[in-house]
Amino acid sequence: MKRIRNFHRTKIGIILLSFLAFLLTLLLILFTPWGNRITEPILEKSLTAALETPITVQEFSLSYKRFHLLFQDSYGNTLSTQGGFSALTLRMYAHYRIETFKEGGFNPLSEPLKTEGSLSGGIVALNIRGNGTIFGGDILYKIELHRFKLSTLELTLDQIDYKSMMHALEYPSDTDTTLSGSVDLRGFDRRDVKGKVYLSTQTNRFAPTPIKEDDNSSFDLKSLLADEFGRIKPFDVDVTLDATLTHAGVLEQFVGIALAGEFNLKGAVEGDEKLLKLKATSDVAQSETKFTVLLPDFEPSSITFDLRDADAKQTFEFFTLPAPISGTLFAYAELNTSSGTLHTSIRNGVTNPDVLKQHYHLTQPLIHFNADVDADISQNGVHYRAAFTSDLARLEIDNTTKHDQMLRELLKSLR
Repeated sequence: MKRIRNFHRTKIGIILLSFLAFLLTLLLILFTPWGNRITEPILEKSLTAALETPITVQEFSLSYKRFHLLFQDSYGNTLSTQGGFSALTLRMYAHYRIETFKEGGFNPLSEPLKTEGSLSGGIVALNIRGNGTIFGGDILYKIELHRFKLSTLELTLDQIDYKSMMHALEYPSDTDTTLSGSVDLRGFDRRDVKGKVYLSTQTNRFAPTPIKEDDNSSFDLKSLLADEFGRIKPFDVDVTLDATLTHAGVLEQFVGIALAGEFNLKGAVEGDEKLLKLKATSDVAQSETKFTVLLPDFEPSSITFDLRDADAKQTFEFFTLPAPISGTLFAYAELNTSSGTLHTSIRNGVTNPDVLKQHYHLTQPLIHFNADVDADISQNGVHYRAAFTSDLARLEIDNTTKHDQMLRELLKSLR
């Protein structure tokens, strides 16, 4: 009994009682209304520092198993969350709501955003599910984190206003296009990404806009994926792509040229950190088109392009050019960084005298023709071989080294 009465004087007793006193004090500070009032200004300063904008905590409560937090920035953007947790199992569940009204504060977007959802789980796996409204459309999302690293991403987009989205990206756009689609990607944490991406657009009105000039800050895929030491960890990727555009002009700011007409594409990106390969097919201009792009070390090295049975008139119109001819177009190209070959054929071609005169300042009769043009591209220039047969003339060109010379010879035969 004497040892028990004197336990608080022993070193072990002092350490144990000090720990219990600290724990009791911590519980009083953390989990009582009085403690919450002391913690609130500390939390407010921490949020202000973390979000780099002044934050006002409007509501805060924390008990040993539940919490509630509501804060706002100086722009009126608001975040609220409430839920419960277990300190023993390190698991939690919560509901959240974010509502932003203008750019600034903790809202990085130039558009209002409303989203709400739930999160549940723990360190091993944390699931986030929610829905939102942005750019005039709706989104559904599901995100899974493994040890706080992204594992799975699922998105569903519905009627996103394309013009507003482009404005947020600081690109001009004048269209009523809406964007819908889905993204389902898995395996980020294993660095073995698989999944599929589907996108579609609906356009009733489109007006071309001036192409935004390059600011000389070229996109570098390698630096985007590298860590702070410039190293890229091994990974594998196998992602299928499916895009349906009712008006290809919405791509004008990304490809740097004006486009028009319907455009459908199906393909896949596959490979690893040593070699990525993009393979795709399209029915542009009613054709059967296939192309392959190889990217060793994230740098494009070669392109293979095969276009068959394309409508020549629609091909010109796809590039927003008046069509001087009609017929069936074939093209095959193998290009790399220093050389390449290109073969183009037109079958059952027919000239359009009105377009040739109005847009190309050529006075020509209506001509039926077939044509083949081969181009060998090297560092020394371009060598052409061409054969042209019409109901008026026959022409063959061999080893012509200049574009304008080949074109003059070809146009001369049409007079």
